[in-house]
Amino acid sequence: MDKIDPVRELTRGDLTDEIFSDACFGVPVNPQTAEDVLAGIQCAMELNDRPVFLEGLAERLTELGVPCSPDDSAVMSAEVKRRYKEILRKPCPKAVRNWLHGTVPGITNRINNYELCYALEVDFKQTALFFQKHFLTVPFNVKSREDAVFCYCFYHNKPYASAAEMIKNSSGFVPQENAHTSTSQIMTKIMQTEDDAAFMQYLSSHCYNNEQQFQKARSMILKELEQLKKTIQNDDSKYILSGDRLNSAAIAELFGYRYQSSLKDGEKPLLPKRFTESLPNDVTLGKIINGKAASYELLRKTLMMLHFYNFYSTNPNSDKDMITQNLLDFYEETDAALHSCGFAQIYFCHPFDCLLMYCANSYDPILTMHLVNERNSDL
Repeated sequence: MDKIDPVRELTRGDLTDEIFSDACFGVPVNPQTAEDVLAGIQCAMELNDRPVFLEGLAERLTELGVPCSPDDSAVMSAEVKRRYKEILRKPCPKAVRNWLHGTVPGITNRINNYELCYALEVDFKQTALFFQKHFLTVPFNVKSREDAVFCYCFYHNKPYASAAEMIKNSSGFVPQENAHTSTSQIMTKIMQTEDDAAFMQYLSSHCYNNEQQFQKARSMILKELEQLKKTIQNDDSKYILSGDRLNSAAIAELFGYRYQSSLKDGEKPLLPKRFTESLPNDVTLGKIINGKAASYELLRKTLMMLHFYNFYSTNPNSDKDMITQNLLDFYEETDAALHSCGFAQIYFCHPFDCLLMYCANSYDPILTMHLVNERNSDL
């Protein structure tokens, strides 16, 4: 059974259309030096600097009858605090107050994200959209106890008080040791269940810890990694291969040798933080391989980078027509892989997704990616 996704296709606004047409599907990059990739980096940096959360918040508050812009922090802050008090019957948390003044929203304590959606009176689909477009993360990871509760409550139009009570009452539920039920099955059950007691009974035996979440993604990552390692081993003159060195070689192939270079004091990175954060390295790749805790962002980026390398190492770009065809194929394959894992689809306004697709639109995508990362240390 395919995973049920409340937002299979994200709508594209003017900004997304511009990035889609120009930065990612425009004139192909012909890379020779790090200077040749500046246009893509600049586009990604501009996206990184956009207050996408405040833009979404201002748009929603305007729809609710409180006209404001992303710069109207006082107006937004007052209205959000009022909504927390009147709708959620609680004060606005400090973390959310910080978001209102420009701090990039966190996605670790996801209760804050869902509670804000409740305060904004959005429905199930609007919440999914807000997570993908303004929190830049996946909505409703239903193998997580808290996400499952909010998914159930938003889908069945339950009040916030019900969600808060279910979160409290389920706090003692023991995560299952084996992920014996798929994400799509859990989502289907949530949508089919309307009785609170029946849902809580189901949740008690279908919530999982970090290691048991996103198992499909972990298996796909291992498969892609094996393919990359075979490519490396066919050119073993390039590496000394023993023990964990093969994992290090895989990282080097993905990003180039210099991508982990540290900046000197006072130097400003040229790559957006939303691109560089949670990229895999020797240590985190080992955690994925060994089934240890790994964040959603790490798993998503690792899968996308591995598929990027494997696709373009076997589908070289020879001319403009081939670049376009390969780009469309890569886009569709990657989106399908993300969807099957329960991950957010490619979103061109996300700095990481934008820069990855920019590299794909070149005569040598792998070299272009290496030059992007090299540029980050050539200041």
